[in-house]
Amino acid sequence: MEVAVSQASQARPDHVPPGLVRDFDHVFGAEFGRDPFAAFRACRGDRVFWSPHHGGYWVLTTLADIREALQRPADFSNWPTGIPAHVSRRERMVPLELDPPDHTAYRRVLAPMFAPKAVAARNAAIGDTCEQLIDALAPKGRCDFIAEFAQPFPTTIFTNMLGLPAEESDRFVGWNNVLLHSHADPDARRRAGDEINGYLRELIEQRRAEPRDDLTSALLDCEVDGRPLRPDEVQNITFMLFVAGLDTVTAALSFCFRYLAEHPADRARLVADPGLVPSAVEELLRVHAFINPARTVTADLEFAGVRMRAGDRVLVSTALASNDPAEFEDPLEVRLDRSGNRHLAFGAGPHRCAGSHLARDEMATAVREWHRRIPDYAVPDGQEVTVHAGGAMGIDRLELVWAG
Repeated sequence: MEVAVSQASQARPDHVPPGLVRDFDHVFGAEFGRDPFAAFRACRGDRVFWSPHHGGYWVLTTLADIREALQRPADFSNWPTGIPAHVSRRERMVPLELDPPDHTAYRRVLAPMFAPKAVAARNAAIGDTCEQLIDALAPKGRCDFIAEFAQPFPTTIFTNMLGLPAEESDRFVGWNNVLLHSHADPDARRRAGDEINGYLRELIEQRRAEPRDDLTSALLDCEVDGRPLRPDEVQNITFMLFVAGLDTVTAALSFCFRYLAEHPADRARLVADPGLVPSAVEELLRVHAFINPARTVTADLEFAGVRMRAGDRVLVSTALASNDPAEFEDPLEVRLDRSGNRHLAFGAGPHRCAGSHLARDEMATAVREWHRRIPDYAVPDGQEVTVHAGGAMGIDRLELVWAG
C-alpha cells in the first residue's frame, strides 16, 4: 500500500464528522512549544478527534484505544512512521516500518542485544560514564544540563555499543537533532539522514573487514529466516539504533530533572531513600511520556466509535495514554511510589521499545548518582525553558544551579 505523505492542511474528508474536527497541531502548535503535556491534557473530551494539519490525522485520546491500536498492526501499520512522516520516501526502514510477520524475525535479532542480561553486563560502564560526567560538573555549581549531561551520558553509552568513535559525539548529536526535530526544514532533515547513512555505511564496511566487540559487528554475523542479514538490512538497523539511542534517553532525562529541580520535596525523598529510584523513574516516565508515534489505517474499519478509511493517519500519543484519568488515579499528581504503574511510555505491541531495559538502567543510574553527589539544585530564576514538540518531545536547554 502506498500512502501519500503531506504536511499541508487538509479539508475534512466526508467520513469525518464535522463535530470531531479540531485545530490541533502537536508539531508546530504554539501551546506545545510552551507546555506540551498541558496541551495534550487540554485536548481531552472526545474519545477521538480529527486534525486537519499535516495532511489530516485522527487523534486517539484514551489509553485503552491507543494500546489496542498499537497491538493491531494488521489494521494500524507502522508504515510510514511519524506525523509528519519522517522523510518522504518509498522504501521502508527495516525493521521499524515493517509489521508482523515480517517484523518479527528482525525483532528476534535485536532482542538478545537489549535483554536484561545484556544490559546488566554494561552496568559498570554505564555507572562509570555517569560518575565521570557528574564529578566534572559538581565543582562548577551550574551547568546546561542538556548539553553537559543529558546528551553526553546516553550518547557515550550508545556510541560505544555501536562502535562509533566517542570523540565525534557532538557531530552525531547534531545530525540527530536536525533529523528528528527540524520539522520546518524537510530538506535539512533529508541531508542529515543522508549524512548519517553515509557515515554508517563506511562504519559497516570497516567492521566487515575488521570485526570488533560492538553491535555493528554483531549484526554482520546475524541471520534472519536462516540467511545472513543483507548489507541494506544492516544499514537500516544501525540507522534505527543510531536515531533512537541518541535522543530518547536525553529527552527523558530533560523532563525528569526539570521536574525534580522544581520540586524539592520529591528530590529530598530520593536523596533520603535511594531505594525509591526505580519506582520514581517509572512515575516520571509516565507523567512525561514524550513519544507520539503514528500509525496508518490499512483498510476501511470502525474504531473508537468512528469510521476510518484506508490510508488515514492516526496519532497514538504515549503522553495521552500515560496520563489517562480513566486508567490512573490522580494522573496529574506525581507519586514517586505509585504502584501498578502500567504506563505506555515505551509503547505497546510488536513495536514496543526494544531498548527499554537499557533506558531504564541509564535513567535509574543518572537519578541515583546525581542525587548522591548534587542533592540540592534548582532552575535559575527567570530562565525560559523551551520545548520541541512533535514525534519525540524534549527540552532544548535546561540550566541548573547548585552550591559548588
